[in-house]
Amino acid sequence: MAKCFRLFRQIFLVGTSAACLGSPSLAADGAIASRPVEHMATAETPAVHILGAEARLLRSTEGATMTLRTSELTPGHVTTAWWVIMTQPENCSASPCTAEDVIGRAEEVGTQIVYADGVVNQPDGTAAFAAFLAAGDVKNGWFEQSFDAPSKAEIHLVLNDHGPLIPEISASMLTSYRGGCRGDSLPPPFPDTAKADGIEGPNECRLIQDAIFSAPVSRAN
Repeated sequence: MAKCFRLFRQIFLVGTSAACLGSPSLAADGAIASRPVEHMATAETPAVHILGAEARLLRSTEGATMTLRTSELTPGHVTTAWWVIMTQPENCSASPCTAEDVIGRAEEVGTQIVYADGVVNQPDGTAAFAAFLAAGDVKNGWFEQSFDAPSKAEIHLVLNDHGPLIPEISASMLTSYRGGCRGDSLPPPFPDTAKADGIEGPNECRLIQDAIFSAPVSRAN
């Protein structure tokens, strides 16, 4: 699986598509899906595609592999990427699932949210992320929800801006949700598991970009 993950990441970064050789289940079950990366919608503004930014997702019975390359980030800020998974997307109020579904109806739609990757943005405001999430029980997830059927889940890849890098707590900023940020900058509806994840700091956390992959079995992908 590690070999396959490295190959998939290399495929994405050079901008070509191919089956993941050396892993029969991934080659047989999976197909690489691509989606644009967007500035997230707010109450005042709709989502806006970022020119040239793209996320790719490969699903299999073993799990899901993602890569995401984007721009229009703040240089020098820390950005973390998150798996936001609805294991029962047929219960969402809309397609794709809304933010209210993800958090407000988490049990009904089978939400799981867990860390994927973290980087310091490049001087030109670009960043690249890559991660694999194994099927089954999810360690350190925000909710008590397993990831048993990757092909049936709706998957959002969400980016969180942690503000400027603080060297003394850099590890926490790069690997947690709260790392480096004030508690009052975290969305009130989020669970305590998210609000306690990482070392608090003076910065403001902001959810800034996402890419949305609908479930290929139950919805058009």
